[in-house]
Amino acid sequence: MSRPLLPLLLPLALVVGLCSSIVALPAKEASAPVPRPRRVYETTRLSGPPPAIDGRLDDACWQSTGEWSSVFTQLTPQYGAAASQATEIKILYDDRNLYVAMRAHDEPIAARSRQQGERDGFVGDIMGVNFDSYHDQRTGFEFDLTAAGQKIDLVLANNGWDTTWNAVWEGKVAHEADCWTAEFLIPLSQLRFDPRNTVWGLHAWRWIDRFKEESDWNLLANDDSGLVKSFGELHGITGLRSARRWELLPYASMRMESAPNRDSHAVFHTGVDAKVGLSSNFTLDASVLPDFGQVESDPAVMNLTAFETYLTEKRPLFLEGKDIFAFPFGEEPLFYSRRIGAPPSFVPGHLASDMPDASTLLGALKVSGKTNGGTSVGVLAAATDRETVLVDDGAGSRTAEVAPRTGYLVARGQQDFRAGDTVVGGIVTHVQRTGLSSELAAQLPETASVVGADVTHYWQEREYFFHAVALATDVRGKPAAIARLQTNSARYYQRPIDGYERFDATLDRLSGEGLWLQGGKASKGHWRWTEDLMIKSPGLEFNDLGYLAQADQRKLKTSASYVEKDPAGWYRSYELKLEQENTWTTRGEHLGSGVDLRASTEFANKWNGNALLGATGAGRDPVALRGGPLLYAPSRWNWSGYLETDVTKRLWANVHAEGCQSAQDAFSSSAYGAKVSVRPADSLVLTVAADATTYSDRQQYTASDRARWLVSRLEGESRSLSLRAEWHLRPELSVQYFGNPFGSTVRYTDYRQVALPEAAALERRFGPVLAPSIADGNCSFDFDADGAADCIFARPDWNDASFRSNLVLRWEYRLGSTLYFAWSQQRYGGSSELREDAWSSLTSLRSQRPVNQFMVKVTYWFSS
Repeated sequence: MSRPLLPLLLPLALVVGLCSSIVALPAKEASAPVPRPRRVYETTRLSGPPPAIDGRLDDACWQSTGEWSSVFTQLTPQYGAAASQATEIKILYDDRNLYVAMRAHDEPIAARSRQQGERDGFVGDIMGVNFDSYHDQRTGFEFDLTAAGQKIDLVLANNGWDTTWNAVWEGKVAHEADCWTAEFLIPLSQLRFDPRNTVWGLHAWRWIDRFKEESDWNLLANDDSGLVKSFGELHGITGLRSARRWELLPYASMRMESAPNRDSHAVFHTGVDAKVGLSSNFTLDASVLPDFGQVESDPAVMNLTAFETYLTEKRPLFLEGKDIFAFPFGEEPLFYSRRIGAPPSFVPGHLASDMPDASTLLGALKVSGKTNGGTSVGVLAAATDRETVLVDDGAGSRTAEVAPRTGYLVARGQQDFRAGDTVVGGIVTHVQRTGLSSELAAQLPETASVVGADVTHYWQEREYFFHAVALATDVRGKPAAIARLQTNSARYYQRPIDGYERFDATLDRLSGEGLWLQGGKASKGHWRWTEDLMIKSPGLEFNDLGYLAQADQRKLKTSASYVEKDPAGWYRSYELKLEQENTWTTRGEHLGSGVDLRASTEFANKWNGNALLGATGAGRDPVALRGGPLLYAPSRWNWSGYLETDVTKRLWANVHAEGCQSAQDAFSSSAYGAKVSVRPADSLVLTVAADATTYSDRQQYTASDRARWLVSRLEGESRSLSLRAEWHLRPELSVQYFGNPFGSTVRYTDYRQVALPEAAALERRFGPVLAPSIADGNCSFDFDADGAADCIFARPDWNDASFRSNLVLRWEYRLGSTLYFAWSQQRYGGSSELREDAWSSLTSLRSQRPVNQFMVKVTYWFSS
């Protein structure tokens, strides 16, 4: 057996095993849900003293007022079966709060999973309640408690959930010999509702970790037809008034940095976040001089592509309520919040001071809510300040502007029809940069605007759907700034095309359009299918406030999947999916076609895994030569596999692997990783993860003089280790540590000049191997042998190493008020000196002095 085929065995075995199992199993009808009447809970207004929220259900109101409701039904693993353990719920209310009591009958305390975790972490046994207070059958506000007493709150929508929403509420649990109990106090100010509406949607649920069993008070649909749409109902809430609530969350912080060759100094910040209820269903959020830091550093990565790395948002200011502004265009969002306050992109020469690691956020304002007629609105405005650095141009030091004062606006609206089965919406984004210096005006556009519209329509009880998105973009600025947009990796207007010239150095605006159409069968039965068409014009550009990797594309993708959710034999559930995709430029140049077969399953022993096998035919790459002509891309196959043990155990692990191999040995890559997590006590969890990546490309772009293009064989590798420890002393107090050593090395050899870029044969596509002249850290080539260098560039070989760590203490010392202490350390090293491997590049960190940052922050919550 040839060596390159060995990694194929794991995903191949899993895919073949699943396919053969389907054939071997007896024919099975799709598990059509048995029609069930929608359950109704009649709540009661509390007339006596409210309960003391301590988790013990010994208050008088729980004994006498209102009714207890029980009979929960399994959602998983056995849909529609009776719950293995009984659960009860009671809901009361008054003018200010909802009061919820739940009782989870269970085996002795030792059998229960009382693992502690961070807020919003689904760890151990859980039970909770969700209110569709709009009663729009699209949005629910959920409040959960784990058996260890930790809070979880989230916004549930029919397309998923968002745990970044953090409400201020009380919740406690208690344990008895044959059950555990939970009490919730949920201020009505944390919900949005129409006081005239006396019917809300209601969902109550319970998770038993050791069985991986979820049971529901009103059984949710498991056929992908909509979660909130299948809620039960809460009746009896009357006499509520339109709330004019307000909340204030001022903060004070001190940050001190210790870095080599710099004096240590402390920086003090103060600011305030405010929340004002404009009505019961609209809220104004404002932040003045918000703390813009994030607790955990972004992970180190090795990026050898032409595109920027997409970073996950971790800042609380932009996490809460992010779904309100979501407007995806395929996998590329029109609103990418990391743009606001991003590090300056312009770096002047001869720096005499450090570049800022972020742009200062002056303030942000957000209005969001939903009208009684089903119109949801979200408006976000933010402003960042001007940033400067010192530069030394030989005539002395001067101040140079690296980021202008910038304003950002996002406005998103949607209108529901047919009880949420038809939704029509739109979005407007705008970026305005003011007072640009001449240097910045040549780098950045002055204005960038996007207008988009979308519609989603379901029919036949949400079995089928159609989704359409259309958008137009307009970017304006100085010709030099627009020229940079024309020649960047999203479009490469300078790419030579026979008889066609797109680049225009005189343009002062760039405009484009986009269209995304999607439709298919989304739910019910075993089979699902979708058809996608995406068109992006060459001038489409929304990177000022969104994320766009590549314009000038037409994509057509077809997918079909087989889904099994009823457990049998060796599995609890599985899915097989086949996808086929074709890509062209908007001029009709065929770039490539590919097919993927995916398989995923949860095994009967509560392990889970997935695998992928893919093949891509020969095509042409429009970005490989960084603005050069289309380059022939040989056919290739790719694979991946993932396996995870039972995460409910105190010790669990996962392994993953992926790889790609092309014809002609033009390109290959592989990545392997493993993660082990152990919980020596309910309050402590330790996790270690290791990842290794190798990469080889015989067609790697290296340099160009715009008349000739040079490629080489690139060989790179990276190694990464992640260490994480979480110690939860109690639900309100935790200590977390994260450490990430990372090393990478890249070597360039076998330099060749591009000859016939679209030739299928390697020997015709490139010329012979060239030997560079290396002097003073530069490589040079004399193509015409006249003794003068025709192409000179810095030697591209490099090694990189870093170590990033964070230690964070978080204490919620009173409801809604928090004290943080954080210590972060970073070490960076690297050079053009070739190292034996990626791990050896880490040795350069020994001689590097660390950069230490210490931060203390305290917040205090006020509320009406």
